[in-house]
Amino acid sequence: MPVEIDLGNAPAGYTLTAARPEEIVEVQFLEFTSSEDGQHFIQRLEGLPSDILNRIYPRIVPSQIDHMLVILRRGGTATAYINELSIRVRMRASKRVEAGEHVFKNDIIDIDRLELSVDIPDDAGFLFVFSVGWRKGLFYDFGPIGTPSCQRREFDVQEVFGQAYCHVLFQERFSISDEEWDALFAAKWFPFSGLCNDSIDALINHVRIGWDPDDKIDDFVSEISSRASQMIEAWQNNSSFTPHMPILERAVERFLDEDFVSCTGLVFPRIEGILRTHHTSLGVSGQASCSNLTNTAVASKIKNEKCLLLPHRFAAYLRDIYFASFNPIDQDIDVSRHSVAHGVANASEFNKKSALLGLLVVHQLFYFLKSDRAEGLSDDSPSNVPPAE
Repeated sequence: MPVEIDLGNAPAGYTLTAARPEEIVEVQFLEFTSSEDGQHFIQRLEGLPSDILNRIYPRIVPSQIDHMLVILRRGGTATAYINELSIRVRMRASKRVEAGEHVFKNDIIDIDRLELSVDIPDDAGFLFVFSVGWRKGLFYDFGPIGTPSCQRREFDVQEVFGQAYCHVLFQERFSISDEEWDALFAAKWFPFSGLCNDSIDALINHVRIGWDPDDKIDDFVSEISSRASQMIEAWQNNSSFTPHMPILERAVERFLDEDFVSCTGLVFPRIEGILRTHHTSLGVSGQASCSNLTNTAVASKIKNEKCLLLPHRFAAYLRDIYFASFNPIDQDIDVSRHSVAHGVANASEFNKKSALLGLLVVHQLFYFLKSDRAEGLSDDSPSNVPPAE
C-alpha cells in the first residue's frame, strides 16, 4: 500500500556549493545518478530517500529496497510506493519474441521507455530509486515544486526513466573511456548492435586489458554467420534497404562462402548507397556529402544520450573509419568507402575482418534508419516486457 508522508516543506534539491547565511548557494533539482558514481550516488541516497524511509512505520531498511517512487507535492506532502509497483520496459528486440517469453540482455537492442503502474503529475516532484540486479539508479526532479517558477514538467517521464534504466543495465557500454574509444577506432571496431551483448562485453574487455580485439574475429564471424538469414529478413522490410537488397544478399552469400574479397567489394560501396537512399527519403535539401549522410543517418537517435546504439560515437565511426580518406602514395591503404571506390585499397585488406565490419555497419544502420516492417517481426520489434535479467 502507498504511504502518505508529511515532510513539512517541499524539497528544493541538493546543494552543489557551500555557503554561509545569506550567501548564494547552487542547488541541483534534477539529476540521474547510479551505483557506478560511487560515493556521489551514496550521498544522494543517504539524503532525501533515507529521510523518507525514516518517516515510515514499520521501519524499512535501505537494503530491502528494490524500487521506490515518491511523488512530492508543493505543500510538503508526499506519497511513497515501495516495492509494490508494476514496472514495464519497452525495448527493441534483436529477434522475434512471443508474449510471455523470457527476455535476456542479449535480446535487447535498445530501451526507450519504462512505464510504472502509477502516473506522476507534471506539477509534482518525484524521486525514483530502481534496481537492475545488483546495480541501482536514482532519478529525481523537484523542479515543479522546488524552484521559484514551479513550472510544470515538460519532458516525458517514461522516456527518461527508460533511458536511465538502459544506462544502468548496460553500464559497461556507457562507461567506455575516451582512451578506450580511441583504441577501438584505431582497430576499426565499434560495439555493434549486430553482436550479442556477451560479444560486445568481450570486445570492450579486450580493449580495456590491452589485448588485440582482432583476437575475437573468428567468434564474431561465427555469430554473424548463424544470424545471416535473420538479418536479411529484417533488411528486406526496411525501405532504405529495399533497392540494395540484391547486392546485400549476394554480399552475405559471399560472406557465408568465405569469399571475403567479394563480400568486402560488394558491401562497402553499398553502405553509402543505403545512406543516400535514406537521405533522399527524408527530403533533405542539403547535398549528400559524407558529413550530411552521416548526420541524417543518426538523426533519429542523436538527442538521446542514453541510446544503446551510441549515436554520437557511431556518427564518429562513420566519419573517421567508414568515410576515412587515404593518401594515394601510401603502399598499404586500408579499406574504406573512398579507397574501395577508387580502387586503391590494398588487396590484402579485402579480408575476413573487412567483410565482417562491413556487414556489421549495415546492420547498425538498419537499427537507425526508419523501418516499414510490422511490429512483432524479428530484429525490429518494439516489445513491452518486464525488466530483463
